[in-house]
Amino acid sequence: MAIRKERGIVIQSRDIGDSDRLISLAGESQSRMNFLSKGIRKSKRRAIITTELGSLVELDYYDQAEKDWKSIKEIHLVKRYDELKSDYLGTLFVLYVTELTSQIYPEGENHPFLFQLLSGSLETSNETGFQKQILPFFKLRALSHMGHFPTEFYCHTCGEEVLTKSAAYFSVAEREFLCSDCHPIPKDHLPVLKLFHTMLSKKFSNVLGIFPRETEYRDGDLILNQFLRSLFGKELKSYFEFYKSIGYL
Repeated sequence: MAIRKERGIVIQSRDIGDSDRLISLAGESQSRMNFLSKGIRKSKRRAIITTELGSLVELDYYDQAEKDWKSIKEIHLVKRYDELKSDYLGTLFVLYVTELTSQIYPEGENHPFLFQLLSGSLETSNETGFQKQILPFFKLRALSHMGHFPTEFYCHTCGEEVLTKSAAYFSVAEREFLCSDCHPIPKDHLPVLKLFHTMLSKKFSNVLGIFPRETEYRDGDLILNQFLRSLFGKELKSYFEFYKSIGYL
């Protein structure tokens, strides 16, 4: 039986039986898989912290093609993001962003970009503290990479770029952009759409320099949350406590 290696962020973790724990990784190289750590909840040698949500781990596992999960031989903690998790709001952010990733990232598919995005977001938040502005940045990058959110900002009717118009709107229900030249729009989303366009091409730190006000980020996050509800048909379990804590509810 072949032994393989993987490095990734724990995005799901649940107990199995009296002593086992099943985890799912947003991996650096392999497809998203489930891994079973047998006896870890009662082990004195293996740290239970390696199966904690939001932890960066390295593991050796047995490649069992016939099973829905892989059996872990060894697992090591690379980074827990202690500074971020030492704060209640930071912990809620970790729970929210890992649950969001697990919803967006189908099992069995290979999307290393999501590992890079998630680890980068956790690293930045660990160093500087949680910032509300990272929420729409993470969501937009993840959704657009997975092909859910459009990345070309053209009006559905006239085909012209909406960023050059005096006003524009993003229809969540239809998942399309509309310009004010073609349609009477219920609300002007143009400032947010300009933010989105910048987010897709620049680093988070650069985006903060170009768009210093929180207003556009909050409006953008609202649009993306509506989009997520239309996509999944439900609210994330961690949503209400997290959003109540950051003052968005």
